[in-house]
Formats: sequence, C-alpha cells, structure tokens
Amino acid sequence: MSTDLSAVIPSDVAQPSPRPPSDAKLASLVVCIVVAIERFSFHILFALFVLFLTEEHKLSEQQATLHFGLFLSVMYFTPFVGGAVADLFGRWRTIVSGAALIAIGYLALALGLSVAFCVVTLAAGVGLFKGNLTALVGALLPSRERDAAYSRFYVAVNLGALPSGISAGWLHSHYGFRTAFLVCFVAMALIVPLGVLKQSLFDVLQQQEAASHQTGSEGDRILAILGLLPVAMVFFCAFYQSGSSLTLFAKHNIHSTLLGVPIAPPVYQSLQAALVLGLTPVLNASFRRWPCSTRNKLMIGMGLCALSCLVMSDAATVASFAGRGGRVSPLWLIGSYTLLSVAELCVSPLGFSLVSKLAPPKFAGLLMGLWMAAIAMGNLGTGLLGILWMRWSHAAFFGLLTALSASAIPLVWMQRHRLDRVLGVAK
Repeated sequence: MSTDLSAVIPSDVAQPSPRPPSDAKLASLVVCIVVAIERFSFHILFALFVLFLTEEHKLSEQQATLHFGLFLSVMYFTPFVGGAVADLFGRWRTIVSGAALIAIGYLALALGLSVAFCVVTLAAGVGLFKGNLTALVGALLPSRERDAAYSRFYVAVNLGALPSGISAGWLHSHYGFRTAFLVCFVAMALIVPLGVLKQSLFDVLQQQEAASHQTGSEGDRILAILGLLPVAMVFFCAFYQSGSSLTLFAKHNIHSTLLGVPIAPPVYQSLQAALVLGLTPVLNASFRRWPCSTRNKLMIGMGLCALSCLVMSDAATVASFAGRGGRVSPLWLIGSYTLLSVAELCVSPLGFSLVSKLAPPKFAGLLMGLWMAAIAMGNLGTGLLGILWMRWSHAAFFGLLTALSASAIPLVWMQRHRLDRVLGVAK
C-alpha cells in the first residue's frame, strides 16, 4: 500500500510546474533521512522524559508533567529565531549546526549533567534545526510538488518515531535512562558528517529555491495563517498529552499486558507512529473517494481529537470503578491513540503545507517559525494542564481536553471564507 499523504495534505492549489530536478529529489531524500534519525532520537527522550524526572530525579507526577510541558514549549519556541540565523549563515549549515548541538544535549543527559543545561542545549539545537528543516521541504520544490514532498517528509517522521517507543522501553528496562540517551547521541551524531558531505548540494539549491504560485492578497494569506494559529495551539496541547498524562495513565491505570503480551508505557509511542503509517493509505483512499476541502479536513481532525480525549475520559471513569488497582484494558488507550492518529494526519502535515504555500516568500521563515511558536504554546498548555492531573479526577481532566479540542472547530469555521479565497477554491 502506498503511504502517500497527498489526499490528506491540501491540494486546493494545483498549478502546473516543471518536473523537479534530480538534485532536488536527492536533497528531499537526504532531508527525509535526517528527519527520521532526529525523530527517532527525540521520541526516545519524549517517551522517557516524564519517567526520567519521576524515577531518577524524584519529582512528583504534577511537577514532572509541568516540566515536560515547559520542555516541549521551549523546543518549539526556539525555531522562531532559527530562520533569522539561517538567513545569515545558510539554511543547511544552520541545520547541521543544530544537529550537532542536539547531539551534545543528549550526550550531556547520558553523562548525568544538569537537566537545565541539557534542555538549554537541546533547545538551541532544535531552534536551528527543526523549523529550517521543515521550511526546506517547501523551498526545494514548486508548489504543485510540495504536497508529495510533505507527504514523504511526514512518512519519514513516523518511520523514525516507529521504533523509538519500543527501543526506549527496552533500553530503560535493561540498561537505564543514561544508555537510552547515549543511543540518542550516537544517532544525532551521524547526521553531522552526512550534512557536511551534502553541503555543496544544498548550497546550489539554495540559490534557486522554488517559488509558490499564490492566490489572494499577501495580507489575506498572512491573516489566514494567523487565524489558524489558535487551532494549532489547541491541537498540540491535546496531542502531546501522549508524553505526559497518557504515559502516566498507562503506567498506573492500564493493564501491563494484552493477550499475554507485555506492553510497557513507552511502547505506546511506537504504537502511535505505527498507527499513522498504517492509517495513511486508508485515509488517503477515503479522501480520494470523498474529496474534502482543507477547512473540512481541519474540522474533522479537531473533532477526532476531541473524541480521542472523550474515550480517555470514559476510560478513567471505568478505571475509578474497576478492581485490581483501578486498571482497565489497553484497548481503551489503543482506541484513543487510533482516533488521535487520524486527527494528526488531518491537522499536522496539513498545517506545515499550508504555511509553505500561503506564506509570502519574504516572510516564509518567519511565518513557519510562528507556526512552530503556536505549537510551543500548545506544548506549554500541556505542561500547565499537568498541574490539574493530580488535583482533578482523571475523567474530569480528559473531559477538559475534550472541550478544548472541540472549541477549535468553530475557530476553523469562522476562517472558511478566507481559506477558500486564498486557496483558490471555487464557490
């Protein structure tokens, strides 16, 4: 089955363009390899960070979830300034430098250095790396080719994340946290020589970055992006609960086996990536059979996100009445992750593709960084809501997330006319 996301990512604007040069295709392949390696490393840390803080540093679960949200928000705020650095020193050089800093951050964690120092180093590296790599996907190819490019990019993201949860669980249980972080360091360190070897390729391509065919006024396109920032905030606030409240719920309230097969909490991170890869062709075929506009895909995604949180609210209610320590079947969490994975496919890659297509070229880096900053605000919300994890019942906590996710649907609806206009959708 094909893992093409072209039916999921918006194709409202389809202008003829020449076949991309082989150099651009090679560069796109390199970018996919790099992001897969980086996501593998990041999701090992993502799966273990809350457990690392509670077990190794003896923080309470409330403190750990707050720190987790702050960590994620910092990771996504720093790309806002990464684009300006790339304008001065070149995008690919900036990306490779960011990879080196990220590797140093993981090495510092493996050596047991201050968590604050490690987070600052990782944040600086991510600031140089993440936003610029995402923007590079859109810059390499003309507008018509960008849907397929972001499709491959997002598949690469999830291929990298796929083994991370299983790897994290196995490394943690057999060798401890520091060995797991050392593996992250080794993986990220591999990017640096690859980046140096391909420097000349990206130097040439940067001189001839592809331009978008854009409809609507520049102001309308910018307002369309700005109007969707709250949607990104709300979605990622709920989405990144997978590394905090969902991990803690899996640890304390989900049976540790399913049909006799043990499932450690970090393994659910691999499950989520596997679901994205498996559901992609299904969703792709569905949207080909029943075409759907960009705004409707966003509203479907937010509706499924709300439904995912509602499933967890029901699971928490059942757990509160269950015997044997208040544990329920892993099928509850698997069902929630399934809904969340479809929601992710409707919202996350679509958002990056929209920014790439709509941003005026002179503001492309800034607006991609602003989209990352909106994700950061959602991540901060993940941590702030963590304060309520120990104060509220788990059912009420997930009920709040359900309401927040559902509130994004009218936000998209209010943007429908502007989105149709700037994407050139016929009335």
